[in-house]
Amino acid sequence: MRFFALLIALGLLTPCASAAQTAGQQANKPEAGAAASEQIQTEKIKVPEYLQAPPHSMANQPGYMEPAQTHALLSKLWQAEARVKDLLTQVHPERMKMPAAALARFNSNLDVLRHNLDALEKSREQFDGKVDSEYLGFETYAGISQVLPALERLTATVSRYHNLSLEGEFNQAWNNMLTMQQSLKPYLSFLLRNHDQIFLTMETNLYGCQNQLGYKDYKANGSAKYMRNILPDFKGRRVHKNKTESNPPTPKNKP
Repeated sequence: MRFFALLIALGLLTPCASAAQTAGQQANKPEAGAAASEQIQTEKIKVPEYLQAPPHSMANQPGYMEPAQTHALLSKLWQAEARVKDLLTQVHPERMKMPAAALARFNSNLDVLRHNLDALEKSREQFDGKVDSEYLGFETYAGISQVLPALERLTATVSRYHNLSLEGEFNQAWNNMLTMQQSLKPYLSFLLRNHDQIFLTMETNLYGCQNQLGYKDYKANGSAKYMRNILPDFKGRRVHKNKTESNPPTPKNKP
């Protein structure tokens, strides 16, 4: 019965609510029209002169390269890597007449060179997919730096225990790898310098905004007001009663 009574009450109240809502909408229409007729005023914020703006174009920065130029440079680096790997297939340590200790060092250096070439290839491929990454650019540059000394030691051993024609080809491969490193260095410097400039600009602008907002808040609210220290009265805290109050003395029975 209560459920049916609730349904009847809702049915009676619905027409009243809809009528009141319609009347309210009609009353608000003139106000909405008047507000729309008025022009909305917006605040024009002037950027302070001390805030730094990032440069609009990077083309005039030293070391800058277009993405297509970076891809072309990395393609030449891939060719230099392929040339070194091709030369390594022509080296046969088992045919070289050299002491056992020297042969062990030569094989160890050969393994290190192959490992460094694989690491360089991985970094170069990642950098080729994202040429604006300073981290991947640094990894590629560092990979070349690891390949060069191992390749130089290998060239010296080949010139001593192998034919001279192969030594000249290894020297040319070393020069090509060094040229790639020197060509990549200006662009890597540009990436790192641009990264530092962006963060320095952000920090400077944030510091300026904080100072200006703090000054405006000071002008609006005035200086800070000191408040008197008040001992808070926590509700529900324990009240320690004296033992005499908690345990009243028992009356003595009169004889």
